Amino acid sequence: MGEFKQPIPAFYACYLLRSIARHAATYVGSTPNPARRLRQHNGETKGGAARTSRDSLRPWEMTCLVTGFPSKIAALQFEWAWQNPNQTRHIPVDARITPFKTITKISARTGRARKRPVRANMSLTDRLANLQLLLNASSFRRWPLQVTFYAKDVFKLWQRASKQYIGRSRSDLSVHLHEPKPDALELAPNSASQDSVAIAPTVNAGIYALSVDYSSIKSRLEETIALFASGRPLKCTVCRKHVPATGSATLVCPGKDCLSITHVQCMSAAFLAADGNTGAIIPTSGQCPKCNTSLQWIDPVKDLTLRMRGEKEIAALFKPKRGKKNAGSVDEVVDSEDELDEPDEDALDIALEMQENGWQELSESSQDEAQKPTQTSKIPLSQKHASFKRPLRETSDLEPVIDDSDWNDAEIIA
Repeated sequence: MGEFKQPIPAFYACYLLRSIARHAATYVGSTPNPARRLRQHNGETKGGAARTSRDSLRPWEMTCLVTGFPSKIAALQFEWAWQNPNQTRHIPVDARITPFKTITKISARTGRARKRPVRANMSLTDRLANLQLLLNASSFRRWPLQVTFYAKDVFKLWQRASKQYIGRSRSDLSVHLHEPKPDALELAPNSASQDSVAIAPTVNAGIYALSVDYSSIKSRLEETIALFASGRPLKCTVCRKHVPATGSATLVCPGKDCLSITHVQCMSAAFLAADGNTGAIIPTSGQCPKCNTSLQWIDPVKDLTLRMRGEKEIAALFKPKRGKKNAGSVDEVVDSEDELDEPDEDALDIALEMQENGWQELSESSQDEAQKPTQTSKIPLSQKHASFKRPLRETSDLEPVIDDSDWNDAEIIA
C-alpha cells in the first residue's frame, strides 16, 4: 500500500537522544512509538541503531520530541534535514550554522577521484539551533508541529537558542517542557556504586504516557461513522449543499457536542480567509463555522483519512482486546511489528535523495567514526543504568541492530 493511500498516522515523532553516560553524544531519529524506540536504543529489547549500541554510551534519554507530522514520509524528510543541516536545501546556505565539508576519495579500482560529504559532528547546542532553523523554514513553517522537552537543562538551551535566532519566528509553534509529577518518579535501586542513584520514571510518566494510537479519537470516530451510515441527507454547514453519502471529501468538526459537516473545500476556504495568508494553499487552523471552536486543520482531516483509507486501522481499533498472557510475550509482539523489518540506512538515504532531487547520502551519527554493532553485556539493566559506568563486556550473542527510521510500505517518488 502506498504512503498516500494510508491515513494520517496516529502519532509520529522526530526525537533527540542524549547519552546519560556522556552528554556530548547525541542522536537524531524518528519513530511512531518513542517509548518502544528508547528501550531498543538502550538494549532493553531487540532492535535499536548501530550508532547507539555502544555500551559506553548507554543509557540514552529522549530529551526532545517534535510531533504533528502529517505523514510518515514528512517525518522522515524532517529527520533527514535535522540529521544533515549542512546539506539540506530546507536551510539556505547563508543561514547554515553547520558548515558543509567534503572529502576526496580515489577509487583503487578505477583511479577516479570522487568528492563525498563529510559527516558533521554537532553538539547539543548545534542540534537545537538547527532545529530552530528547520521549524522556521518555509518548507515546514505551516506544518502543525509541536515541540516537547523532557529535560529541563535542554529546554533552557532551547530558550537561549531562541533568543539568539535571527529571523521571523513562527507564532503558532507550541513549545513546552514536560515536568512529571513527583509521584511519577521512583528511585532506582543502588548499584555497585553507592554514590550513584538514578531517578527513573514509571511507565505512566514522560514519553511512557504518550498515546501513540487512535484510541484518543475512537469515540469520536464511532460517531462520525454512524453519522454517514445513517443514510439521512446531510448538508454542508457553509454552502448548504448536500455532501456525499459516503463521507468522502467531507470534514466533521471534532469539537465536543458538535457534528458540523463541511466540504473540504468550504472549510479550507473559510480557514484561509480568516488566516489572511493569500499565498497559502493548505490551512493550519481556524474556527468551526457552527460552534466556533478553535480547530487545528489536521484534526478533522485525520478523521477523514481514517474513514476513507484506514480500514485496517479501524478494524484494529475496534477489535476486542484479548487478555495478556505475560508481559514478556506482549513486548516481543509489539517490538516486532514496525521496527524490526526496516531496510538499511543506505536505502533510506537514496529514497529521500530522489524525493528531494539533490539530497546526498549520509548516515547519521554524532561520532566521528562509524560504529559497528557491539556485544551486549550480561550486567542487569537496572544496575548498568543506575551507575552509568562502563560495564565489562562478556561473551554473548550479537544483538540484532537495525537502522533508525521506520520505512515500511514507502514508495520512492522519482
